[in-house]
Amino acid sequence: MSQQDKVSIRPQVTMLSVLKHIEYQTWFALAEFIDNAIDSYLKNEKVIKEVEGQNFQLEVKIEINEPDNRITIRDNAGGIGKVDYPRAFRAAEVPPDNSGLSEFGMGMKSAACWFADNWCVTTTALDEDVVKKVVFDMQKIFEDKLEELDVETKPCNKKHHYTIVELFNVNRIPKRKGVGKVKDHLRSIYREFIRKRILKLTLNGEELVFNDPKVLNAPKHDEPNGEPILWRKEINFDIEKGLSVHGFVAIREKASTAEAGFALFRRGRVIEGSFDEGFRPDFIFGSPNSYRYQRVFGELHLDGFSVNFTKKGVQWDENLDIFLHVLKDDISSKEFPLLQQAEQYRVRATVEEYKAATKALDETIKDFEKKAPQAIADVINSVSKVAEPEEQEELTKTEQTLHREFDLRFNKTDWKVSIELSYDPSLTELIEVGDSFIKEKVNNSSVRQIGIRLSLTHPFMVEFAGADTNKIEPILRIAAAFGLSEVIAKDSYRNQGEVRRNFNELIANLSK
Repeated sequence: MSQQDKVSIRPQVTMLSVLKHIEYQTWFALAEFIDNAIDSYLKNEKVIKEVEGQNFQLEVKIEINEPDNRITIRDNAGGIGKVDYPRAFRAAEVPPDNSGLSEFGMGMKSAACWFADNWCVTTTALDEDVVKKVVFDMQKIFEDKLEELDVETKPCNKKHHYTIVELFNVNRIPKRKGVGKVKDHLRSIYREFIRKRILKLTLNGEELVFNDPKVLNAPKHDEPNGEPILWRKEINFDIEKGLSVHGFVAIREKASTAEAGFALFRRGRVIEGSFDEGFRPDFIFGSPNSYRYQRVFGELHLDGFSVNFTKKGVQWDENLDIFLHVLKDDISSKEFPLLQQAEQYRVRATVEEYKAATKALDETIKDFEKKAPQAIADVINSVSKVAEPEEQEELTKTEQTLHREFDLRFNKTDWKVSIELSYDPSLTELIEVGDSFIKEKVNNSSVRQIGIRLSLTHPFMVEFAGADTNKIEPILRIAAAFGLSEVIAKDSYRNQGEVRRNFNELIANLSK
């Protein structure tokens, strides 16, 4: 039979009213409930395993129910006991032991209020014979200025231990792709607890597992025939008394603009740099189009540092510059030039990438050979003034290329168009265009030779195309259309917008 009791939610009801306006992201708000579960489990681990056995594992289950606009978080940690119950529901009531993940006394309250105006907590702890439930109706609390809430209790087995948080009429419920992003961030934030099998975390029935990126194993960039090196560097240094950093920095085998960068840990969980929000200070990573921006990653554990109460940012004070300078020196040494390797190393194309590139090139040439003459005619016919073409150097060939040619005749001139895909790591331009006239030995006539080259080692192509034919081909078509539009524009005395106009018309004609 249930009974009623009271629990205080002081110090100030007005404090609860501002919690919904805190700057959160969905994964960091959900992380507050997970933090509480981990903290509860670690503080009660010995007692729980005496009851459940040594193979017991903490489980946190999150259910996001979009149709019902409801989120439920369940855990089998230590529960909220009688001693902690009065403190648990008062905002900013710091726990007596705040050395773990529950340190500010704000997490559950702030996250729940950020999500919804209506929520409840049901919990029981080991060796307690009751299940306790508290229901929050924030509108009623504000209007009536309530400082105490009813606690519903029911009898239960003393061996039970769990907490259930239910959020109703959620204001910020993630939808569709948003749920996938929440999963990616949570698996990233709690990777350390998941690896150590301390935590089994599920969201909508899917167990979240973190897959470590592969580390580059290759010779130094300036010794291509040298012995392969695993490009991972262990990090361990002090900043000042009580502040230290340990972990590793490495180079990704496969570049990723989204997922490179550092993950900054504190007390075992990521504070900054989860999933696609890697911590990438310019001082170390350079600009977003640099190779090291896409390749360098690492896990750095910060000991002794403070965080803000939402636990999504490190409080550096004056220590950030010291941290960055010491770290950069550590990964830029002559003995192990990790940063230089990340910037200078160029990945050789795999068999799969060559096959994909060849297919994309063949398809593009086949289509251009059929459509280009008329497309070029349509564009040139709209240009009013035509000048004599100036001779330019022929596009330099490289050995690491795939190229195809096709011929066309326009305005009594033969055109030989060469479209080339290059794996040459020395190329820095995404698209290059060459235009020259050569003499045919057979009939001594002039042939206009046009070369258009697309670099497959450029950071843009590495990140967004890779070995996917379906991605290489549309980019190649754009590059070819852009190259031809430049050639056409060069023959007219139009303004700088001419290239863009020609390009837009060509790409439209070539896409019909």
